[in-house]
Amino acid sequence: MPRIRWKAALGSQAIAPLETAASDSIRSIQSAVGHFSPYQTEDAQLAKTTVYWPPAGPVTSATKEQEHSEMVALGKTLAPQAIWQVDAAGQVVAVNGNAISHVNYFTDLPHCGYCTIMLYVLGLPLGVATKGRYNLAVNLDYTVPGPVFENFSLLARLVDSNIAGPTGWVAIKHMINAFIQNNSAEWVLAVGGFYVTDNNVVDNPGAALVLDWVTEAKDHNVNVNVNHYGQNSLLKTLWKFVYQGIFDNVG
Repeated sequence: MPRIRWKAALGSQAIAPLETAASDSIRSIQSAVGHFSPYQTEDAQLAKTTVYWPPAGPVTSATKEQEHSEMVALGKTLAPQAIWQVDAAGQVVAVNGNAISHVNYFTDLPHCGYCTIMLYVLGLPLGVATKGRYNLAVNLDYTVPGPVFENFSLLARLVDSNIAGPTGWVAIKHMINAFIQNNSAEWVLAVGGFYVTDNNVVDNPGAALVLDWVTEAKDHNVNVNVNHYGQNSLLKTLWKFVYQGIFDNVG
């Protein structure tokens, strides 16, 4: 019986187009952000991000264990008792429907380039945007809250110039194609009751083989034989393409 077959490993030549696609997307997002200030926190300063969501008082978070204060603070709003959530479009919205403004979410120092990109794509208020790299950026790692990391639509925005909708889903399908032995036209990616082909998002897979994102794809261990990639889940590896794209453009 025909089935989807994963490649054993990918090298630098195979992932080069995926890195290029992510980098092009990040440049487009940066262009939309607009003005950037110099990144001058000099590591000696510890950024703090405050969430103020009445009737609760202000809650201030600092950077810890390489997770930047912006992401620490956001994580507290998403769990365990969520006041905000990452919605089906990959944006942070309030559970009660109220708008999130600079009064509700602000950081006392400039954002690094990674936080700048992430907050902009998440739709959160930006303070001072910069293109600065943080200390461990070369490792292609950056800590975000679980609901951010797991949101398929957010990942799609990051690899498709922050465009909401099917084109980003198709962009992810094209990235996953590189990891699959089958011809790309032979299989579709199942996400939330929809099926992603190389050209569109449809509601019926037809005769194609189906790879389910949640149960079969995102946690599948893939091997990229390139420095700072290694063996990780497919989901983390796709995020690493995003991190490489940011790294290439924030220096």
